[in-house]
Amino acid sequence: MHKNKLIFGTGFNENPKNFSKKKFINSINLCVDRGISFFDTADNYFDGDIQKILGNEITKKNISIINKFLILNNKEILQKNLDAALKRLKKDKIEFYMPHWPKFDMDYNLIIDFVMENIEKGKIKNFGLSNFNLRMIKNLRKIFKKKIFIQTELNLGNYNYNKELIKYCEKESIDIFAYKISDNFPKNSKKINKLKENYNEYEISLMWLKNIKVFPIIKSLKKKNIIKNIEIFKKKFNMINFNIKNNYKSILIKKINKLNSGSNVIYNNMIEAKKNKKKLFPSPRDISKEIKIY
Repeated sequence: MHKNKLIFGTGFNENPKNFSKKKFINSINLCVDRGISFFDTADNYFDGDIQKILGNEITKKNISIINKFLILNNKEILQKNLDAALKRLKKDKIEFYMPHWPKFDMDYNLIIDFVMENIEKGKIKNFGLSNFNLRMIKNLRKIFKKKIFIQTELNLGNYNYNKELIKYCEKESIDIFAYKISDNFPKNSKKINKLKENYNEYEISLMWLKNIKVFPIIKSLKKKNIIKNIEIFKKKFNMINFNIKNNYKSILIKKINKLNSGSNVIYNNMIEAKKNKKKLFPSPRDISKEIKIY
């Protein structure tokens, strides 16, 4: 892969009440008809039901799947989960297979052995990493010598925080798949305010990501939005130097009161977090252990 392309994201479990299976199916077919050939999904999106819908709709179509899976230090279970995903997707091979989130105690060698075995079997074409930081990526690449792909949250708001990751990926010819592309949109930028006279925040984000040669993951169940996004991404723009200033700072953990949650789950107290009834991964315990280590 060289030229960046649009990817259609299927993580609609963030707002389950607003999800419509009919609209989702229409969106899939609209994307295919309009030339989008990459779809991003995960084993845990509606407990695999999203994969089943994709499997029914993309059969016999030239579609590449980016599939994220749960990290476990158990090859037997990893294999079982891969085979189940292939069955739901009605595919013999997944084009891009990557751990959804890192885990503080993950066994790098075990994960890579599992991946290499399935590349040889023809069940995985490419391997990638989702939500891994730069240190973790470098550590894994000491073991895995083949080309990898990266998926991460990337937008104008967190660009400065991710600059080193982007530079590293450019140097190493690693493609980046970006989600939440318009989150934390900058409010005080003369150049951006000028662009907002003709484009909305999402469209400006698409223009920017195309400029820096990143693959944006778009997500919508509205026909007009999907069509507009595709049209914007096809346009040729002059290179835009947004020159975004640093807009993040270090904060003591004890001073953080509440965070927005992409999973649509927020625990209200320590007891709920410890029990982890909503089965978040990484769990609050896993995250606390990683913070303690690093």
